[in-house]
Amino acid sequence: RVMPPMQKLVDTSPGGLARAVVLAIALYAAVDIRLYAVKEYGRIIHEFDPWFNFRATQYLAENGWLKFRTWFDYMSWYPLGRPVGTTIYPGMQITAVFLWRVLNFVGIEMSLNDVCVFFPAWFGAVATYLVAILTKECSGSGTAAVVAAAVMSIVPAHTMRSVAGGYDNESLAVTAMCLTFYLWCRSLRNAKSWPIGALAGLGYTYMTAAWGGYTFVLNMIGLHAAMLVIYGRYNSELHKAYSLFFVIGTIGALQFPVVGTLPFTSMEQLGPMLVFLGFQVLEFTERTMPKTLRPSDKWTRRFRMYFATLLVLVVTVQALSMAGLYNINGMSVRVKSLFVKHTKTGNPLVDSVAEHQPGSPDSYYRFLHINYYIAPIGFVCSAVHFMYEGSAGSMFLPLYAAVAYYFANRMVRLIIFLGPIAACLVGVCIGYVIEDSIAIATEMTLEEKDATADEDADAKPALTPSKSKKDKKRVPVKPTKSLKEMIKGGAHNWWNRSSTKTARLICSALFLTRTAYSVSTFISYSHQMAQGMSQPSIMFKGQLQTGETVIVRDYVDAYEWLRDNTAEDARVMAWWDYGYQITGIANRTSIADGNTWNHEHIANLARMLTTDETKAHKVIRHLADYVLVWAGGGGDDMAKSPHLFRIGASIGSGRATAVDMDKITSTFGVDRSGRPTPKMAASLLFKLVSPQGSVDASRFQEVYSSKYRKVRIYKVVNVDEESKAWVANPANRMCDHEDGSGFCPGAYPPALKKYPSIIKTAYAVPQWIKDKRATEQRATEVKDEL
Repeated sequence: RVMPPMQKLVDTSPGGLARAVVLAIALYAAVDIRLYAVKEYGRIIHEFDPWFNFRATQYLAENGWLKFRTWFDYMSWYPLGRPVGTTIYPGMQITAVFLWRVLNFVGIEMSLNDVCVFFPAWFGAVATYLVAILTKECSGSGTAAVVAAAVMSIVPAHTMRSVAGGYDNESLAVTAMCLTFYLWCRSLRNAKSWPIGALAGLGYTYMTAAWGGYTFVLNMIGLHAAMLVIYGRYNSELHKAYSLFFVIGTIGALQFPVVGTLPFTSMEQLGPMLVFLGFQVLEFTERTMPKTLRPSDKWTRRFRMYFATLLVLVVTVQALSMAGLYNINGMSVRVKSLFVKHTKTGNPLVDSVAEHQPGSPDSYYRFLHINYYIAPIGFVCSAVHFMYEGSAGSMFLPLYAAVAYYFANRMVRLIIFLGPIAACLVGVCIGYVIEDSIAIATEMTLEEKDATADEDADAKPALTPSKSKKDKKRVPVKPTKSLKEMIKGGAHNWWNRSSTKTARLICSALFLTRTAYSVSTFISYSHQMAQGMSQPSIMFKGQLQTGETVIVRDYVDAYEWLRDNTAEDARVMAWWDYGYQITGIANRTSIADGNTWNHEHIANLARMLTTDETKAHKVIRHLADYVLVWAGGGGDDMAKSPHLFRIGASIGSGRATAVDMDKITSTFGVDRSGRPTPKMAASLLFKLVSPQGSVDASRFQEVYSSKYRKVRIYKVVNVDEESKAWVANPANRMCDHEDGSGFCPGAYPPALKKYPSIIKTAYAVPQWIKDKRATEQRATEVKDEL
């Protein structure tokens, strides 16, 4: 079907008003479906990571950007600390503080907590609108746009990371991604649109500030630009738009310490940079190409230029690498997992995360529902639309769909990428069907009117001028057509036959009837999913044996107990999952958390928890005052313990690959009867968590057990105060520079050197400290000689 040039999203026509109504309903639904948690549990932050994000937002609001940028947090990753300013994507925190200040400035009083709670719901609505205008830009259909908005507003693939209280980076990142994609496609609309490429670069900068998944956006746009060249759609406007996007976006990305020089050194980002360089060579070649050259000579000139450029690039990179001035970093472990089998990345910490397992048809249906079946039809419609329309923007949707499907198939977490494109494709499918049906029905009505008018005209005599013999002999000359044009022409003629139109109308009616029947089911399913995904995790609804429904607050109560009943400088050891909640709710120092920036330190923590009680206590007494464990079944620490053991046995062991999980479970696990292996039975974690085990009160004393025994807290007996004081002394921190400037991470207390089988090196010692230690050692040796 040939689309009109560009249909407006809303206008004053009946159709435009109807689209406005549907869009308004979609925006309302996008907010409403995300508020279940607020209605049932109140205005509370959910999960694990959102508690760090909220704590970081508080710090930014209280201290400003300059201090935030250089913030080194000594309450996390004890005793090392964490350089938050260089390991965080701050876009969400900056946006939340900005909104909080604006709302209070205009008279809408809201606490920072409330702004952070509602933040995902608000940006869910913004993402819904952006999906609508992205669909319109790529398809030309306003009807497709509002249908896409209706789907995006409630599809579980989007709500999974954007319910109120789920104050996590993805809630903003999806919005920033859709904004960048829209601005990029908009910059390609016509010859005058290329300056919008600068705005696309700014949108990409915002995406970079929001989430580490910014590399997907960068590579998606780079791939789209490259494919346009391959399909013969290159022009100077494309060159200008992509150049503006890449230059401004890269400059913006470099402003965030967490990104650093990765745009130039990361293998994950080299593709778009090569596209940028290729565009410069291509544009220079085309601009300097003499117009008088024959086509074959032009291609010879092009290949010579491309080959020479490639040769210079390879030689330059090789020379810089040999001189130690430039190195290309390999893929990160998480990105590597997108190209190798799950659990085979070589890093057990990444392999242990459930979200890193590959996608499956069941997971697609779970998060897309009926759209899982409609989206492929939309993909075909979008691909055909590109073949007939030929515009740069019309290629984007099918290309985005193919790439997003691949990554979602490799990692179930990335189904979040499928949410927007699935909504776009469903919108294209249903929107095209609706508009095609209306067009056919309108055409048939007009044909009936024309037939009636022709019958009236036939009743009257008509005078027609007679043709001369010369005119009768004149035969029109038909221009020759290419094979592509002949195929398109034949398809166009077949598509517009009267019989085909009738069949299209019947099929469309059946399809729309079936789809309308499924709408209520999809809405109901989406609300059920949203309600299930709105469980805050730190509290949830449970049912007693009496049938009574209760809210289980064990986790919140435990953290509040720590806050109210322990010293402010208390150090709490727990598996890294709970670190964010320990610092965010209990306001106490944690050993590790979900940032997982230091795998060696986490491996040390894993070894402390999975070794036998006696050895564990000898080490823990130097690092912690309390030990917190999750118990009570389900996803408690016993269920995670094989992964802990594997992490401790693999990282820092000198092994080339991680220990196989099958070997782990036979060594450190339980049999079918629930009996632990000897190594597990002797472990500290088993004795702290399992009802079958118990700890020696002379080492660990249980001081708190939650109402439903979901959390247990133990006090460490005989804490080494000397080690605690050593870590707290700023003189023992390993600053980047001898004058105390730069970051100053802490170090393990010297007493832990006696336990090399458990505590292994987890940080690099600055050179100035090495030199100082060497000097002190030489002085000691000289003194001994004297």
